Amino acid sequence: MDYAEALKKVQTKKIKENFLVVELSYRNKIVLPYKEGVALMSALNNAENLTESYSEPKIISGLDRDAIKASVMSADEYELIKIAALLKVTVEEAKEFGLQAA
Repeated sequence: MDYAEALKKVQTKKIKENFLVVELSYRNKIVLPYKEGVALMSALNNAENLTESYSEPKIISGLDRDAIKASVMSADEYELIKIAALLKVTVEEAKEFGLQAA
Protein backbone atom coordinates (compact mmCIF):
# COMPACT_ATOMS: atom_id res chain seq x y z
CA MET A 1 0.00 0.00 0.00
CA ASP A 2 1.36 3.41 -0.90
CA TYR A 3 0.68 6.83 0.64
CA ALA A 4 -2.19 7.71 -1.72
CA GLU A 5 -4.00 4.41 -0.97
CA ALA A 6 -3.49 4.85 2.77
CA LEU A 7 -4.76 8.43 2.61
CA LYS A 8 -7.87 7.36 0.68
CA LYS A 9 -8.57 4.58 3.17
CA VAL A 10 -8.24 6.95 6.14
CA GLN A 11 -10.40 9.63 4.52
CA THR A 12 -13.21 7.20 3.59
CA LYS A 13 -13.33 5.56 7.02
CA LYS A 14 -16.39 6.67 8.97
CA ILE A 15 -15.42 8.24 12.30
CA LYS A 16 -16.87 6.35 15.24
CA GLU A 17 -18.20 8.06 18.34
CA ASN A 18 -16.14 7.65 21.52
CA PHE A 19 -17.48 6.66 24.92
CA LEU A 20 -17.16 8.07 28.42
CA VAL A 21 -16.39 5.76 31.33
CA VAL A 22 -17.80 7.12 34.59
CA GLU A 23 -16.30 5.50 37.69
CA LEU A 24 -18.71 5.70 40.61
CA SER A 25 -16.74 3.31 42.83
CA TYR A 26 -13.90 0.79 42.48
CA ARG A 27 -16.13 -1.91 40.98
CA ASN A 28 -18.89 0.26 39.58
CA LYS A 29 -18.04 1.86 36.25
CA ILE A 30 -20.62 2.79 33.65
CA VAL A 31 -19.97 3.27 29.94
CA LEU A 32 -22.04 5.78 28.00
CA PRO A 33 -21.79 7.27 24.53
CA TYR A 34 -19.60 10.35 24.94
CA LYS A 35 -22.33 12.98 24.52
CA GLU A 36 -24.60 11.23 27.03
CA GLY A 37 -21.69 10.84 29.47
CA VAL A 38 -20.97 14.55 29.29
CA ALA A 39 -24.68 15.24 29.93
CA LEU A 40 -24.55 12.96 32.99
CA MET A 41 -21.47 14.74 34.34
CA SER A 42 -23.17 18.07 33.75
CA ALA A 43 -26.26 16.86 35.62
CA LEU A 44 -24.00 16.02 38.58
CA ASN A 45 -22.82 19.63 38.78
CA ASN A 46 -24.71 20.28 42.03
CA ALA A 47 -24.75 16.70 43.34
CA GLU A 48 -24.13 16.00 47.01
CA ASN A 49 -23.23 12.85 48.89
CA LEU A 50 -25.77 11.04 51.11
CA THR A 51 -24.19 8.94 53.87
CA GLU A 52 -26.49 6.40 55.50
CA SER A 53 -25.64 4.21 58.46
CA TYR A 54 -27.75 2.01 60.72
CA SER A 55 -26.40 3.51 63.90
CA GLU A 56 -25.75 7.13 62.82
CA PRO A 57 -27.99 9.90 61.55
CA LYS A 58 -28.09 10.42 57.78
CA ILE A 59 -25.73 13.12 56.52
CA ILE A 60 -25.76 15.07 53.25
CA SER A 61 -22.40 16.63 52.42
CA GLY A 62 -20.40 17.83 49.45
CA LEU A 63 -18.75 15.37 47.11
CA ASP A 64 -15.06 14.64 47.50
CA ARG A 65 -12.90 15.56 44.53
CA ASP A 66 -12.31 11.88 43.69
CA ALA A 67 -15.89 10.69 44.35
CA ILE A 68 -16.63 10.36 40.63
CA LYS A 69 -14.05 9.98 37.88
CA ALA A 70 -14.50 10.07 34.12
CA SER A 71 -12.29 9.05 31.23
CA VAL A 72 -12.65 8.72 27.48
CA MET A 73 -12.80 5.28 25.85
CA SER A 74 -12.27 5.01 22.11
CA ALA A 75 -14.83 3.26 19.94
CA ASP A 76 -12.14 0.74 18.95
CA GLU A 77 -11.38 -0.14 22.59
CA TYR A 78 -15.12 -0.45 23.31
CA GLU A 79 -15.58 -2.86 20.38
CA LEU A 80 -12.52 -4.88 21.38
CA ILE A 81 -13.81 -5.35 24.94
CA LYS A 82 -17.24 -6.40 23.62
CA ILE A 83 -15.67 -8.88 21.16
CA ALA A 84 -13.45 -10.34 23.89
CA ALA A 85 -16.50 -10.88 26.12
CA LEU A 86 -18.42 -12.60 23.31
CA LEU A 87 -15.46 -14.88 22.53
CA LYS A 88 -14.75 -15.44 26.25
CA VAL A 89 -11.10 -14.45 25.82
CA THR A 90 -8.93 -11.67 27.19
CA VAL A 91 -8.78 -8.30 25.46
CA GLU A 92 -5.17 -9.04 24.49
CA GLU A 93 -6.21 -12.32 22.83
CA ALA A 94 -9.03 -10.58 20.96
CA LYS A 95 -6.55 -7.94 19.77
CA GLU A 96 -4.27 -10.69 18.43
CA PHE A 97 -7.23 -12.31 16.61
CA GLY A 98 -7.93 -8.94 15.00
CA LEU A 99 -4.33 -8.51 13.90
CA GLN A 100 -4.30 -11.99 12.39
CA ALA A 101 -7.59 -11.36 10.55
CA ALA A 102 -6.37 -8.08 9.03
